[in-house]
Amino acid sequence: MSSILVLCDGATAHKSAQTQKTPLELASVGPSPNVRLQIDVFQQEILKELTERLDDLIRIAAFVYAADTRVSRGGPRRDVFANEWIRRFLMVVPVWDIKFWKDQAVQDVLCNTLRFLTGDDFSFEFVKRSVGKPLQQIFQFKKLLTPIADTDLVILFSGGADSLAAVVEAAKDGRRPILVSHRAAPVVDKRQRDLVDQIRKKFTSWAFPHVSMWVNRAGGQRAVESTQRSRSFLFTSLGAVTATLLDVNDIYLCDNGVVSINLPQSGQNVGTFHSRSTHPRYINLVEELVRLVTEKKQLSICNTLLFKTKAEALEILSDGGCQELLQDAVSCVHVEGKSKLQRHCAVCPQCIDRRFASIAAGLEEYDLASRYEKDIFTDPLIEGEERTHAENYLRFAGELEEIDSPDRFFEKFPELIDCLPVEGDLEAYGRELYDLFQRHQTTVNRVLDDQLIHHIPEIRKGSLPPNSLLRILGRAEHTIDPKVKYVERLRKLICHNLPAGFRTVKAQHELHVQDVGYAVFLAAQEPLQREFPQMPFAAVTTRPDFSDIPDEGTPLFIEFKYPRDRKRLNPIHTEMTSRVLIYRDQGASVLFIVYDPHRTISNDTEFIHAFEKYEGVWVGISR
Repeated sequence: MSSILVLCDGATAHKSAQTQKTPLELASVGPSPNVRLQIDVFQQEILKELTERLDDLIRIAAFVYAADTRVSRGGPRRDVFANEWIRRFLMVVPVWDIKFWKDQAVQDVLCNTLRFLTGDDFSFEFVKRSVGKPLQQIFQFKKLLTPIADTDLVILFSGGADSLAAVVEAAKDGRRPILVSHRAAPVVDKRQRDLVDQIRKKFTSWAFPHVSMWVNRAGGQRAVESTQRSRSFLFTSLGAVTATLLDVNDIYLCDNGVVSINLPQSGQNVGTFHSRSTHPRYINLVEELVRLVTEKKQLSICNTLLFKTKAEALEILSDGGCQELLQDAVSCVHVEGKSKLQRHCAVCPQCIDRRFASIAAGLEEYDLASRYEKDIFTDPLIEGEERTHAENYLRFAGELEEIDSPDRFFEKFPELIDCLPVEGDLEAYGRELYDLFQRHQTTVNRVLDDQLIHHIPEIRKGSLPPNSLLRILGRAEHTIDPKVKYVERLRKLICHNLPAGFRTVKAQHELHVQDVGYAVFLAAQEPLQREFPQMPFAAVTTRPDFSDIPDEGTPLFIEFKYPRDRKRLNPIHTEMTSRVLIYRDQGASVLFIVYDPHRTISNDTEFIHAFEKYEGVWVGISR
């Protein structure tokens, strides 16, 4: 776990907080600010000035977000076992209301909220902000088309399909929302504003005032960490400040329930490797915090889509006569490099879920396949993230289909406990969660069945690419864990081709076998690293012969063994046993390739079983 001292707006830390590492310095004011902190609205005239405590909240959220994006979580090449995924931040922040922020109860809620949201360990040292510096005028409200005082709801608006559905549903219910956005990039800002204009044309009785806030880097290099788990805290803080200034009690932070709860779709995605930006527990924690900050006990943060699937959220658009707006809502996580006609990559989890949902909701004509860079059903999926995301999505729906009760649902996914409320009928709440995910899997599997029927001629003729989703589905390849499938491919590749390397010259030693194995990997274009990483264990260090370090998930190590005679077999057995202990202790999987041309192993089945009885261990024997 890396520790980072973060000094904000010229603050200095107490000596006990100093580290030998260079602190991260963030500045939102002064001659050379590196954090851009500004909120713009489309009209002119300032409505109200921020109170000191609200100013503090916005700055704290902005500095947390800035620190989050500037400190890497390691990455697969440098941090093989994700030891650096969790970071420890000591934030030294100048505030106006220092008595309030130094209160231990306030700090506990603040740190617990950020810890659950980001997975990082946050602590704060608050110092008095200089009285000589005036409050920065963060909010700049201009004259609106309708009196802003009539607003009765704040909706956090990302410009995606779910937040659009929340706005349409609120408008249908007669609410008068103000829409609040975070500007991350100019292209996102323009899309949000264009979509708001379309909403105004649909519901002419309300102006839908739109507050949009810039918080990003002011110059310098691009963000080094893209996960941005803290962005939701910044977003929520902005909504809470807006609600307080307008004396509004209701804030909507909305995603469909499957996305909000965000259960792992494979064993490689657990904890905060998955986003918790609208998770029920996060909403409860941050609601408690903003009530303390604003002293508004009635302030409520709500996800009105929590018990709706993506398809059910999209049906809100058609029920409200706004189905054509779906094409202007952007759900893709890959914002940059997209054309105006193709705003979605089609292969990220959000795009996959949206495409399935739009078909299920009968909105395919407003979410055309041609507006995606690929057709998720019929175009080839590149090996790696593209194929993995699609297969995970299908396999997850299949696993849900086999779960026949709420009890089994909670046994399979114990992280659901975090979703349960503190009070109320927990059994009924758990049943609602179970029903939600059952409706999700029914939707996904029904769409798959319909797509298979629709494309029967192409499937029969074999005209679809073999790595298209429908062909993968037909071969049931999505039911196999990707890690197992990958290891099986490597084992077959090396066991089949290794002997050919020794037809002319016999293997001289184990390093010779490794060299030939490396040539096989290179010829097959398998991106494996040799003799990496180096790992300490007890008083020694070790490194695997080859490794595959994925961006997310479990590392795979590959070891070659060459028993030249039966005397060498026992030491090899001992070496393999020790490697199993070392690598499994590090959370890695291991594939052993035993080149045995002299048949020193008398019983292959017994030899293999002795190691493969351990999870994440495979053995291949090549002759």
